[in-house]
Amino acid sequence: MGFLTVSLLAYSSLMYWVTSNAKVTKRNILFNQSQAAAESATEAVLATMMRDFNNQSLNPASTYTSATNLPSQSGWPVTFVFSDTNGVANATSVNAIGNPGWTNLPARYSGLLGYGQNWVISSTATPQNVGENLSATISQNDWFGAIPVFQYAIFYNMDLEINPGAAFNIAGRVHSNNNIYATGASSGSPLTFSNYVEAASQYYSTPDPLDPNNVGRSGNVNFTINVNNPQYPASTLSLPVGTNNSSAAVIGILGIPPAGTDPSSPAGQAYEYNLADIIITNSYTNGLTVYYQNFNQTPNLTQVPMDTTNASGGVTNRYYSFVTNVTFYDYREQDTVKAVQLDVGKFNTWLTNTLGRGFNTLNTSAPTSKGHGIDGVYVYNGVQISGSQLPAVRVMNGQQLPTNGLTVATPFPIYVKGDYNTTTNGTTFSTALGDTVNTRPAGFMGDAVTILSTNWNDSTYVSGLAVGSRTPANITVNAACLQGIVPSNGAHYSGGVENFLRLLENWTGYTVTYNGSIVVLFESQYATSFWGNTTYYNAPTRKWGFDTKFSQQSGLPPMTPQVRAIIRGQWATH
Repeated sequence: MGFLTVSLLAYSSLMYWVTSNAKVTKRNILFNQSQAAAESATEAVLATMMRDFNNQSLNPASTYTSATNLPSQSGWPVTFVFSDTNGVANATSVNAIGNPGWTNLPARYSGLLGYGQNWVISSTATPQNVGENLSATISQNDWFGAIPVFQYAIFYNMDLEINPGAAFNIAGRVHSNNNIYATGASSGSPLTFSNYVEAASQYYSTPDPLDPNNVGRSGNVNFTINVNNPQYPASTLSLPVGTNNSSAAVIGILGIPPAGTDPSSPAGQAYEYNLADIIITNSYTNGLTVYYQNFNQTPNLTQVPMDTTNASGGVTNRYYSFVTNVTFYDYREQDTVKAVQLDVGKFNTWLTNTLGRGFNTLNTSAPTSKGHGIDGVYVYNGVQISGSQLPAVRVMNGQQLPTNGLTVATPFPIYVKGDYNTTTNGTTFSTALGDTVNTRPAGFMGDAVTILSTNWNDSTYVSGLAVGSRTPANITVNAACLQGIVPSNGAHYSGGVENFLRLLENWTGYTVTYNGSIVVLFESQYATSFWGNTTYYNAPTRKWGFDTKFSQQSGLPPMTPQVRAIIRGQWATH
């Protein structure tokens, strides 16, 4: 009898434990379901915010709180009522934290600065008709913002190819919105990445299958950071125009903004035209015209008077001292170039005389202040040309830039003649790799960027002159460069990162020193001839590196484009 009693007690205890454990398990499952439901509600809102942000900009927070952004519950085993953190049913809490501003970015963006804002998205899910109120609240903290693209040593919106013929070191971060194909010359002359490398698609240690120039190469790539590097597939960084990252859409940042675009809106600020202080146009009917642009005044465009007079033969001619038209020959394109030429030295002089100083005051003084001195020039070369001519922009005499620096942007090819941005005072110079002490923030943005030495001669370097007769001089360019390329296509190699700066002279025995940032966003639309290293130039000794000043907000070039990024933060369960 005693044994039976003990057995019954043990059985009763077991059954109680089983029943209690089943209830606990059921409650845990229900709570997990509530968590998952709340998470799905925050994710649904986040998806809508990401769509809006990547297309142009975020809408007010109230746009995302309504029931229209809640997930469908079709087919769910348990249904839920969603509410925000104040208990309002059929709503989601969406709150911006603090004011937008610059911040050091976390995780895989470590070392970069971004301008943006944190948002907290919260939702409570309460299960219905289950006998228990096991609601769960989920919050997620996400950063929406923009990353200045010139913070990258190399940024490609398309396939990134790099196959240098000599040892090559890349000190800054590298990103491709597609694939990366990378090889070094040999084990003794490797390609070295000294920072993080990420590809939104795949990373390959072989050449692009469409590259006919480097067939058989592989490997010889070193990574100074060898943990979780290279990173792929990584997130795509969205460009600020259009609804996709296609070449045809992205090239729009260098074009004239569409009619009706609000220049002060996030969409309007994506266009380099709207960021420029000086607009230079060239037309068949009106010739060269210079405008000062400031959206803090009405009208926003003021025509700049011509500042130089030349009297000859009883005729008085007026013109601009710092801008003119020039003609020369491009051996890669096999075209005559019709270029608008900006003389930076004379532009500096203009900025310090009465007329230029007056416009500079409008840029820096209330109520029309833009917060900086004149530092951005946009050039539209609309001159009528024939099929064998190429519209372009040439920048010369640019050893010393304006006080605030200078960026030149155009939809057309850019040519840079002579040393650029190598001194701030005319007595001390930065002409070595890694030395940008005596420089100011600078950038070029165009269809292509071609470097011409000080020895370049427009009148004698004509069609048919052999490359061996075009002898350069050593050159240093300290500026970020954004341009297009002519991609590899199976018959021709793009030239890769190692040939990003285009050349037209016999550089054998000479050096091109470049401190900057290499950015490729689109296929070239004007300078479209394929790379070829034996027909129109001979290769120099390349001393190329990333300008570490671009890692600081104050060191970024004027008019720096920004890519959109969304950084997922921490989750919290309540």
